[in-house]
Amino acid sequence: MPSIRYTRIEITPDAYRSLEAEAILQGKTLKKLASELILKGVSKKALDFVQEIGEPPISSKPQMEFDEESKKIIKKIGATGIHISDLTLQTVKDIILDEGYQEAMLYVAQHTASMERDELHRVMAICRHHKLSPKMASYLVENLNEIESGNWK
Repeated sequence: MPSIRYTRIEITPDAYRSLEAEAILQGKTLKKLASELILKGVSKKALDFVQEIGEPPISSKPQMEFDEESKKIIKKIGATGIHISDLTLQTVKDIILDEGYQEAMLYVAQHTASMERDELHRVMAICRHHKLSPKMASYLVENLNEIESGNWK
């Protein structure tokens, strides 16, 4: 299932520079800090409304059981802060499941820019080195932005 995409918003240049400075000071991504600040700033009534209409909780992610080896791999992938398009992650996930690591790596080499390509190759190399099942590797790829943002627990 593809990830939900939200409408982008514009903020003033002063607000952006301040947000950027605060993100650096706190060691967080702009996305994570902005989300935290927005959620702290909205009323309880607004938060209750969002939960009543059936939206998933803001910090929810699909659940999968992780053994100790999987947890080590997730830690090794780490939080680099790069954001990869949801469409790319979904496509790579599907290719890993349907055709395997080799075809997924080939797709990434042919269809992504250098930073995305390098990061996806690094992640798939880690998964492959640790002999993760295609199901687990595809799950990690699908949720890579959460892992890389540092929001993964």
